[in-house]
Amino acid sequence: MGFLLWILLLGIGLSFSVPKLISPQWLKENLTKEDIVILEFSDAQSYIVEGHIPGAILTEKEDWRIMEENTKALVRKSVKEYEELFRNWGINDNTNVVIYYKGNKINEILGAVYAYWIFHLLGHEKVGILKGGWNEWIKKGYPVSYEEPAIKRGSFKAKYNPYKEINAEYLLKNIGKKPIIDGRPVRHYFGISKFPAAKKYGHVPCSIPLPWEWWVKKDEETKKYFVEIPQYIEEFMKNHGIKKDTEVLLFCFGGTGAAFLYTVMDIFGYSGMRVYDASKREWEALNYPLNRFVWEVCNSADTKK
Repeated sequence: MGFLLWILLLGIGLSFSVPKLISPQWLKENLTKEDIVILEFSDAQSYIVEGHIPGAILTEKEDWRIMEENTKALVRKSVKEYEELFRNWGINDNTNVVIYYKGNKINEILGAVYAYWIFHLLGHEKVGILKGGWNEWIKKGYPVSYEEPAIKRGSFKAKYNPYKEINAEYLLKNIGKKPIIDGRPVRHYFGISKFPAAKKYGHVPCSIPLPWEWWVKKDEETKKYFVEIPQYIEEFMKNHGIKKDTEVLLFCFGGTGAAFLYTVMDIFGYSGMRVYDASKREWEALNYPLNRFVWEVCNSADTKK
């Protein structure tokens, strides 16, 4: 019995799970593990000319979204489409997925955090984001490859989790009942300005501003964008009465900003985050309420799921 127990414990020790926020050192030490798939968000030129982390597969934000015909909002693809995409990348149900961004464009960061949320939406939480992205990897002098990896087709099967997203109607009926966090720039939230593609000004009533753009920095030496995870998140959430399991509705202009909020909150252990993917693009097309020139004060925290 003792020998069998030892064998069992040895087997457990050999298995591993990727951290939510991955250090470059951890990734370097685990590059040769068979059950890891690495996804790089960049473009073909950067992937080939600048190189990439050994074994990384190229993807772009455009691979992950489609346009909704009526509202022109960019939204997620179908579950079946993602299943096929992931299988083509060699992803199985037990695969550890590492996501990183090149940092030449902010859109690469937005694509990476959107993918993080999509994996969670599809029931696959063995996924992590590389801390500092490509910028941190190259500054440490870690290996660079210029070869495309050989891929063995995977067998990924989605386990869709509806609790990870919401639609416009759910947000509308929960205004003032559940906390809503808006990830757009403060000037857009307040209604002073708007994105060029937006048709209306303002924010959803009773929503709280928390701009993701505050967390994006640019390295003066490498000229690469990277994310600096803020340390004030837990204090911010506490000040708004939001606990680790509070249901929170995430809003932005087009979905990727809400996914940014989701990713950061998940790293800090907040399990009740729900993304409104179409966000303001759809919201304003539906002529749903928007407030302007006001900072909202709403007691909407709800600790129930």
